[in-house]
Amino acid sequence: MYAPNATLPIGNMSCHTNKPSEKIRQADMSTATADQVVADTVEAAETVFGTEIEAVYTLGSLAHGGFTPLVSDVDVAIVLGSTGPDTANRIASVQGLVVEKATSPLSERLSLFWADWHAVRTGEGDHFRLGPVDRLDLLDSGRLLLGSDRRGPSVRPSHEDLVLMSADLMLTKFTEGYFEQLRDTDALVAGGPRAVTKAILFPVRFMYTLRTGRIGLNDGSARWYAAEALPGSALALEALEWRNDGISDVELAVQMVDADLATLHAECLAEYTKCLDGLGEALRAAALAERAGCVHLVVEDVR
Repeated sequence: MYAPNATLPIGNMSCHTNKPSEKIRQADMSTATADQVVADTVEAAETVFGTEIEAVYTLGSLAHGGFTPLVSDVDVAIVLGSTGPDTANRIASVQGLVVEKATSPLSERLSLFWADWHAVRTGEGDHFRLGPVDRLDLLDSGRLLLGSDRRGPSVRPSHEDLVLMSADLMLTKFTEGYFEQLRDTDALVAGGPRAVTKAILFPVRFMYTLRTGRIGLNDGSARWYAAEALPGSALALEALEWRNDGISDVELAVQMVDADLATLHAECLAEYTKCLDGLGEALRAAALAERAGCVHLVVEDVR
């Protein structure tokens, strides 16, 4: 999922080599293990919040399909009667209980979102983690696990809301250090399918949202990207295979990432910069243009 209004400590896309124990854990992963994480989350949420809970939903690929154990996060949204300055810390306690219990190798992939009903329906409030993209996902695809469903009627996020949120996430994630990682494609691929497919599909999903005004799901976004014949289409489609089956030919993967990963990012940043200029978002546009300059350095290095 995308960036939040408020944040928990969430891992970045740093590259790290697979350890033997990690490979063993990947072999044990299944949708059932994700379901166990969800069950542990509901239990932990009830422990921390009790009767304050109004509803609990799964989001993302667990809700609308496309979950793959090798790479997917376990996205859960908790709707509370009210939220306040201490809610983020209490949510962190929920996450801590799930990680501590560790009944599944996916426990550390848990990503928690939270809001009250007003924030769910309007996107307004001060103490919640449910940005426009994630809120739209909850409204359209959230799968109710606990409580009552009171999502509608709601004010749906606009195309501009989705674009601005995506731009802000890019400004947060696409740092100089991130682009340094793109240069070291051997390490990126060695980090396994989770690291490399996220690096590939993030810009693809952002492009889908920009062009269509809809949530960029991995499978649909990559296939749309290829149908549009945008730069790096072959790499986007290959990432879908790696998400499901892992990377069998490391040398070929490195070659494909070398050839097109930086180009994917450059295309995405250029289109968002142009769109933001048109929306009168001069500061965001200038910041993204600066990031695009870093990508062009990466492209030149690859060439």
